[in-house]
Amino acid sequence: MNTKDKIIKFSLEVACDVYKVKPQQILNNNLRKGKVIKAKRMFMYYLYVYLDVKHNEMKSYFKKMNHATSIHHVKKFAFELETYKEIHTDFNYFLTEMKKFNIYGIDFYEKRKEIKKLLKEINIIKDEYIK
Repeated sequence: MNTKDKIIKFSLEVACDVYKVKPQQILNNNLRKGKVIKAKRMFMYYLYVYLDVKHNEMKSYFKKMNHATSIHHVKKFAFELETYKEIHTDFNYFLTEMKKFNIYGIDFYEKRKEIKKLLKEINIIKDEYIK
């Protein structure tokens, strides 16, 4: 797997993490729930703007995707990014995670997820101990 593929795989994971969806829900292109659409648009926008994936190439990553649909989603996300503070905040978090990945590598993100999980467990044990 080359570097660009690793970045794409990681960016999909982060988009899924932001909106709490599964990668298959985004890539299969058959679920119309709001959070899935938002995650898909964020991922597409990142591919198009930051990784220079052309609209015709999006079909390599999404099932049943044509260039017109890709154009629509990218433009819609750009509009939402400028208009809605929530989308802007989510995308800033996404970009922060991507910058960390570019600096520290994939191991950093996986270790961070492990630390978050352990902290939750520690807090649960701490809360039970206090009671």
